[in-house]
Amino acid sequence: MNHLELTKQYWKTLLHPSDLAIDATCGNGHDTLFLSELSSVISLDIQEAAIRNTEALLASKGKKATLYRLNHADIDSLSLPHSPRLIVYNLGYLPGGDKSLTTLLGTTLISVEKAKTMLAEDGALSITCYPGHKEGAIEEKALCNWAEKLSYKEWRVCHHRWINRTNAPSILWIEKIGK
Repeated sequence: MNHLELTKQYWKTLLHPSDLAIDATCGNGHDTLFLSELSSVISLDIQEAAIRNTEALLASKGKKATLYRLNHADIDSLSLPHSPRLIVYNLGYLPGGDKSLTTLLGTTLISVEKAKTMLAEDGALSITCYPGHKEGAIEEKALCNWAEKLSYKEWRVCHHRWINRTNAPSILWIEKIGK
């Protein structure tokens, strides 16, 4: 099982058809497509190419999602029908795109801080990090430091990484504990 398959298992156990998921970094649309099988989805990306790629993939599969060209740091500007049960981040760069355009620690930290306040009770943040490139390694380290400081009374935090693979992608799963 790879990191993508593992995150999808997490998502399947969490989401129900009446739930809302946000794909905060829609990229080429594969996560959005998968999420659209489980719940309603709002997806965003700062790159126009990512929005076009996601639209094309969804159309080819007969699926729908609401798409916005938006920096994930502005996630709180979305008009939502209700609190999302899941907010997904697949960090790094657009596969097949310009590798110099990547998610950045500053905007990612702003976004996840906002996202955690938006979650429904028993909701979760799913953050896939890619430490194989410079900015990805910086993001992973800082996000783990940020997540370690979350109150254990309010959050369950798991960091999954493949320890026998250098610079393998890792997953931060951050679950909000219901009242």
